[in-house]
Amino acid sequence: MRAFLCTPGWEPALAHELARGNRVVSQLAPGVVAIDGGEHDGHDDPVFSRQALPAASLVEGASVRELAENIFATLDGALDGWPGPLSLHALAHAQPPPGLASRAELCAREVLGLVESRRRRTFRRLRELQNEATPFDQTCLLIQLLALERERFVVSAAPPRPLPLGGFDLARWPGGDAPVATDRAPPSRAYQKLEEALAWMGRAPRAGELCVDLGAAPGGWTAIAIARGARVLAVDRAPIAPALARHPRVTMTVGNAFTYAPPAPVDWLLCDVVCEPPRSLAIIETWLTRKLCRNLVVTVKFKGRDGYDVLGALPPLFARLRPTLTFARVKQLRHNKNEVTVMVRNADAPAKMR
Repeated sequence: MRAFLCTPGWEPALAHELARGNRVVSQLAPGVVAIDGGEHDGHDDPVFSRQALPAASLVEGASVRELAENIFATLDGALDGWPGPLSLHALAHAQPPPGLASRAELCAREVLGLVESRRRRTFRRLRELQNEATPFDQTCLLIQLLALERERFVVSAAPPRPLPLGGFDLARWPGGDAPVATDRAPPSRAYQKLEEALAWMGRAPRAGELCVDLGAAPGGWTAIAIARGARVLAVDRAPIAPALARHPRVTMTVGNAFTYAPPAPVDWLLCDVVCEPPRSLAIIETWLTRKLCRNLVVTVKFKGRDGYDVLGALPPLFARLRPTLTFARVKQLRHNKNEVTVMVRNADAPAKMR
């Protein structure tokens, strides 16, 4: 079994992505979709999932101690033969009843206690992946304990596998939710989407780089870029926040986000325009094929819970551009609503993969 975590309410969209061949798709809990059977090529990277649990097993136990013993027995083979660092994530499903998250933590502590007493060398290799200084690659074994019910867990132990267009099939953060700090400076909460996307990309605008922010008003994404020292060309028909407009590294241009092109290639295209999906996809294709930017973060917004098939145009586009791309992913992030975020990094902008 291979399980995937998504935002509650988007299980049908995720199931639609996963349903191919003779796979059996099922929903295990809110925000948890699993597949059995069919071919697993290791490259599943569904848009509507932020974390995978590969080679997963269902484990049951009437008490925390029994659960821990059964989880340890399930993991023992993987632990015993793993030569590199390990990390453990414990969480409940996305809409847990009271006490389920704390039960997951209790089970995790019990499991770690068993590892410490029975596999001491293994225990010494445990690492905290939330620390960005900790490497996250094929040498690391990620153990995940997902509580579905008080007496029923999904357990997975697998290393992250590289994806063809950069990044890994697993995320380093529990549940695939990249941490985003609260910031009261930006004029809108839209900044959270950009911060989350930058964490996934492993790269962010930096001092000396030039960003174009299409549909910039009121300036949430512009604020994030200048906070990192970058310069911003803010393009919109509406004004951005006065304090941002006066900033020495911001140039405001009254213009059309769908027709604007910079006089020379820039380091970043940032775009959170409210429009029909094909128009956002056209912006992505134009800026990438004309090489107008080295990095790109664009949201694609939807009306209702259908129409997601238009995203099928992106993999062929990425395939055509693959020689120059080091990272290209499409994800519904935790701070997205009825939208997804397209993230692209080119070969001349090296960074750590996520």
